[in-house]
Amino acid sequence: MVTQDRLSPPRFQSSSVVIDWSKDSLHKKFDSASLLRWVQSSPSCDDVHVYLGNVSFHGDRVLMRQLQAMGCTVTSRQYQG
Repeated sequence: MVTQDRLSPPRFQSSSVVIDWSKDSLHKKFDSASLLRWVQSSPSCDDVHVYLGNVSFHGDRVLMRQLQAMGCTVTSRQYQG
């Protein structure tokens, strides 16, 4: 029987490609459609990890779901400031 510690955080395997989309300055230069096109063109979407900012906004939540549907690992970052 395999037992797992319920209190341990989930473990992610390391990704070859890490995209930090969490800063506002990136949104001014690029739109989410260009990010999706770039990720789709990568050889393995499973090997892409994207950091998003606050996903409480509808647009970021849709982007998160689209990236997850392609097989990407998506992490939400919230900054206090």
